[in-house]
Amino acid sequence: MQFTIVGAGAIGCLWAASLAKAHTVHLWTRSAQPQHEFAFSSLISNSAAKAPKILKLASNQPQLLQQSDCVLLTVKAFQVEQAIEAIQPWLSPSTPIVIMHNGMGSQAVALQKLPQTPILYATTSQAAFKPQPDYVQHTGIGQTWLGAINPAAQQLQVLADKFDKMLAPCQWHSDIQQPLWQKLAINCAINPLTTLHQCKNGELAHPKYQTALITICQEVAEIMCAEGYLTTADSLKEQVDRVIQATANNFSSMNQDVCHHRQTEIDYITGHIVRCGQHYNIRTPFNAQLWQQIKTMEQKAS
Repeated sequence: MQFTIVGAGAIGCLWAASLAKAHTVHLWTRSAQPQHEFAFSSLISNSAAKAPKILKLASNQPQLLQQSDCVLLTVKAFQVEQAIEAIQPWLSPSTPIVIMHNGMGSQAVALQKLPQTPILYATTSQAAFKPQPDYVQHTGIGQTWLGAINPAAQQLQVLADKFDKMLAPCQWHSDIQQPLWQKLAINCAINPLTTLHQCKNGELAHPKYQTALITICQEVAEIMCAEGYLTTADSLKEQVDRVIQATANNFSSMNQDVCHHRQTEIDYITGHIVRCGQHYNIRTPFNAQLWQQIKTMEQKAS
């Protein structure tokens, strides 16, 4: 297959390197360069101290975008609209587009901008890190879920199989909103707190953070139930604790964004919970407070 990957961040480059093992991969970046070169260190080469692999991929070529069998959008949630507008002149209405980012809330824009296009959303727990601008490390294996958000994409389960062969595990989900909500709950708990306290994920296991984590999970569980995804604060807290333990040495993406003076996805993570609370008339005071605190940090860092 021919893939175009929009966005050359850590996750975009991880999927580019993985898919390029058996498919043609073309990148679409903010640069106008016709080629994108980066070093990629797989988990195997990380552990075996092997030299990273150098990848040279065609980039920003409208003809290759037109010829693509699938477009994978790996930009931040707040960049989705701009990214769609950038590629739309060369995008065939029948070409499926897979959107993968942290948080929720970009679906309405995607559906409005691409009314005839098969649109899928994906959520991944694969971990990647860019210690340098042109160097990407695969730092952890995790589940990827893929699913349709409009009727035109319902019969594209084969894409999950393609992704699974290149970067396992990846599975099709008949209701992609469910894993998106599960991932959102985890992000709501970990990202703002690690950003406020400028700490690694593992530090949230300390007793002093437990009340905050429980309160976040209580508010998020109430919103998820209102959305039709029945859960409890206890079950969300158990999931959060597992992720804190599994990613103990990692810095959250939001933490890194603030450290590097970049805009965060807080509006699509904690902000999404607050907006849903307003819609359902459910109070979310703790999440609202966290949202404002991160927005203040963003403004000071910019």
